[in-house]
Amino acid sequence: MARFRFRLDASLQLAKQVLESAQREYALELQRWQACVMACMGQQACYNEAQEGQREAGRHRPEELKLCQQFAVLQLRRLHHYEAERREQEIVMETARRGLFEAHREVEKYERLKEKQATAFRVAELQKEQKVLDETGQILHWLGKKSVK
Repeated sequence: MARFRFRLDASLQLAKQVLESAQREYALELQRWQACVMACMGQQACYNEAQEGQREAGRHRPEELKLCQQFAVLQLRRLHHYEAERREQEIVMETARRGLFEAHREVEKYERLKEKQATAFRVAELQKEQKVLDETGQILHWLGKKSVK
């Protein structure tokens, strides 16, 4: 019996390599985004502490108020900087996600085509086998009639 050979197997393997590369890229960009989120959260906490220090200085230490205000403004600038980095990273991560989706779809396309061709091959082989069995049956039937005479 003949064996099925997928003509586009090289293309399928290449598509799988592209998928693996896209998975690694997306994982890396996701890690970078998570680092940006963590940095934003940390900076938000620093800014909140700076605001609290500013309120405390306003209530109890007016001579330190200007210094506390400058520190709070600096923390706010850093927070805005980290938030901008996070937004930029979200765009990069979304681009990597779309690339991953396209690579996955390409692999699925080749795998569906391979399965479809394998099924068609099996059906054709079964039809050939059935044809041989039918011919064998006809020959045996014909030989059986001849030997009876």
